[in-house]
Amino acid sequence: MEGQTWQFGGVELNTKAWSVIGIPDGIGKPGLRGSNIQVPFQNGRRWIKKRYEERIIMLAMWVRGVDFLTGKIPSGLSQAQTLYQNIEFLSSVFGIRGQQTLKRILPDGTEREALAEIYAPVSFVKKQAGYALFTVEFLLAEPCFYGVLKTQETKTINTDLYEWNHHNPGTALVTSAIITLTGPLEYPKLECLDSGVWVQYQGIISGGESVVIDSGDFSCEKGGSNMLSAIKHGGDAYWLILESGYNQLRLSCDGTADGSIKLEYYPAYF
Repeated sequence: MEGQTWQFGGVELNTKAWSVIGIPDGIGKPGLRGSNIQVPFQNGRRWIKKRYEERIIMLAMWVRGVDFLTGKIPSGLSQAQTLYQNIEFLSSVFGIRGQQTLKRILPDGTEREALAEIYAPVSFVKKQAGYALFTVEFLLAEPCFYGVLKTQETKTINTDLYEWNHHNPGTALVTSAIITLTGPLEYPKLECLDSGVWVQYQGIISGGESVVIDSGDFSCEKGGSNMLSAIKHGGDAYWLILESGYNQLRLSCDGTADGSIKLEYYPAYF
């Protein structure tokens, strides 16, 4: 994983005084949560849908007794004193309770963010004068990283059955998105044909009106009013699933269709 850098809670983890050596356990797709169901008198087990499990990302790091900006020993201090100052600073950074933003900056400058907390003790092991090694374990309760730039797509709907290919640029599926339906549309139903997941607003959206559906918060509003009772969905507990890559989508209406649909979300990455 050479060339990438990291930040935690707004603090650079790659400086002249401390830096990331590597990721001992690697980084990639998290494991799944759940297990198949054992059914009496049937071979094997019955498959069920599973969700991604939380995961741990471990960073191996070093720290030196130098200034983090200049890479030199500060005037009036020894290398040993500076090392312990740096260790105390890093201990305060990694000692913050709760979740902080863990930012991963790829070699091309692309930024991806996740919420993480320090999961295990952080022990600094002195290897030689003015130099120590340590590892930090970040627990990601929600196991994906997310792009910092929002993906947006708007389609004009002028027929009661409209299909298109939508590209999810992430490497992981998206379940949290903002769907804005602008009228006139009657009983609009958005279907993800690949996954069989669909969500429908059971009502009429007049011209100039918009219905905002948040598939992550499971909410629906129209003109500031709660319209959750008008939502019907199927195919999964999620209201929306966009797989990585291209997704075949369909918006159908029971009557008038002369409005638009807008999708907004932050792409997810493993």
